Amino acid sequence: MPVFHKEPKTQSHPWLVFSVIAGCYLFVYFHRVSTSVIAPDLLAAFETNATALGFMSSMYFYMYALEQPMVGYLSDRLGPRRVVAYWSLLAGVGTILFGMAPSIGWASAWRAMIGFGVGGVYVPALKAFSQWFRARDFSTMTGLLLAVGNLGAIVATTPLAWMAQTWGWRNAFFVIGAVTFGLAFAVLVLIKDFKGTAQDAEPETSNPLNQSSALQVLLSVQFWVLALIFAGFFGCFLTFQGLWAAPYLMTVYGMGPLGASGFNMLIPVGFMIGAPIFGRLADRLFREKVNMLITTLVLQSAVWGLVTFGWPMISRPAMGAVLVFMGAVSGGFATALWALVNQTTAKAILGSVSGLLNTAPFLGVAAMQVITGYLLDRTGRVHEGYPPEAFQSAFSACLLVMVGCLILCTGLRKTLSGRTTTSNP
Repeated sequence: MPVFHKEPKTQSHPWLVFSVIAGCYLFVYFHRVSTSVIAPDLLAAFETNATALGFMSSMYFYMYALEQPMVGYLSDRLGPRRVVAYWSLLAGVGTILFGMAPSIGWASAWRAMIGFGVGGVYVPALKAFSQWFRARDFSTMTGLLLAVGNLGAIVATTPLAWMAQTWGWRNAFFVIGAVTFGLAFAVLVLIKDFKGTAQDAEPETSNPLNQSSALQVLLSVQFWVLALIFAGFFGCFLTFQGLWAAPYLMTVYGMGPLGASGFNMLIPVGFMIGAPIFGRLADRLFREKVNMLITTLVLQSAVWGLVTFGWPMISRPAMGAVLVFMGAVSGGFATALWALVNQTTAKAILGSVSGLLNTAPFLGVAAMQVITGYLLDRTGRVHEGYPPEAFQSAFSACLLVMVGCLILCTGLRKTLSGRTTTSNP
């Protein structure tokens, strides 16, 4: 079981911190994918087209990505409790206003408010966990948080579709907004600001990432290497999960849309399983978290090799297992990366550095969606879809990116090895 910092509060309070913040984080993922399920309802309600709907949905990601450095800075200055609470209140307001939107333009504005609001949860959560839990349990708690987030993505599928069909999509968002309000007030009322002193030793000052200011970290080569690895890994992963997985499965296995979407759901299921398991392994078996990061990159490179070249020999059930494993390894990568950040960053600037770094995966997704789309178009369509050769070309780029990330991480290990020391009493 995780061990907590011995602050003059009850030993159960760290779990309360985790539980309430995790409840808020569930809606981060929920809103990330919710528009996909109710897209037909939105098209009908606003009498709009797919281009306008796509723009409306994208507002979430723009606002979320742009604010991450600010959220990290405020997490260090105001404390994670206030940031999570105030930003969740804003997300609740945006959710209710979204349900009331009279047009696609107003829906886009309220979608932007939702993205801005939920963008103030993850980075403050990492800061809170670094305060309330010992360093040796940080990966475990991060993995559990990511598992809850992916549960939110699943809630945004069939459960949301049922709510929209039963109550109407507007009423469904009114309910979601009310729940978000309740969680925000719970953060303010139930969670205490951390007043104790860190009992885990800070990383050694010789570590390049352990500087006295976020600006110094931002100017370091090591930070940008880690950002490139983060962008490359999740750029490929989220491009596949969110864009090309269903068309790929429909092409190479002859699935219908329903069957392909069901298989695609195996990825977040794997993420939910893998994030806490890999997190626990990182806490117990990998003293230097960069080694765990390298392990996940090796595994994911193998997965991309199977997806790219192995499909003629892989049966449909076996591909389902590959997708579960892809999700599990991705969860492991995320927990290992944030554990490495926690291990190598001075606690006073952990929020600021995390916020700066958390923009990387969004930029990676933007780049990889364009690259893979170009490679698919270069091969050309056959009838209404792309042939297997097109996906092989596009996913070869993802495989090359993954190998590049592995090479970068191996080089990063050489700069960090032996410099990161933390005491884990």
